[in-house]
Amino acid sequence: MRRGAMLIGGLAVLTALWAPSMVEGLVLLPTGTFAIVPGDSSMVFHVPDNRGGFSGRTTKVTGRVSVEARGDGDEYLAQVDAEIAAGAITTDSGIRDASMRSTFLQTDRYPKISFTGTVSARPGLGIHPFPATVRGSLTIRDVAREIEFPAMVVALAQDYLADGTATVRMADYGIPYPQAFIFVARDPVTVTLHLRAHQP
Repeated sequence: MRRGAMLIGGLAVLTALWAPSMVEGLVLLPTGTFAIVPGDSSMVFHVPDNRGGFSGRTTKVTGRVSVEARGDGDEYLAQVDAEIAAGAITTDSGIRDASMRSTFLQTDRYPKISFTGTVSARPGLGIHPFPATVRGSLTIRDVAREIEFPAMVVALAQDYLADGTATVRMADYGIPYPQAFIFVARDPVTVTLHLRAHQP
């Protein structure tokens, strides 16, 4: 009788621990400080013009992400501080790259493009990719503007993978519109980000 009572009690405890209301309150996703991994992270942009536009990219993305769980673990908030090496952005055209660095981004004076802000999400159990909202300040050529865009996040044991697409206006940052012969660029610029943040 005593052994049977102990078995029933143990089963009751296990059932309570695995009840949905309890699982939702557990902190299941990794938290703490993560480093953005250059090479595994990238920024790609597309500038429209009257002839189809052009694109550029870089994998020189660095920074850190600090993740914390809030409440009962149903909401996660990440503080993000990221930088892009402006001089490492390439467009597959040496002439255009030189002009971009000297005239448009002025990389000698402003070597970094930076973002400081937050990523907030309610990922549930985090088993599948989940949506998140990115909000913060994007600084280009020492001009800071508030920006907000959606992202999709994947949580792994020691990594977060995030993909997002934002629109940026050159005019907001005092960047003149690139033009050459009959090619005249215009706003907005579409920026696609892929980040891998790793916790050592």
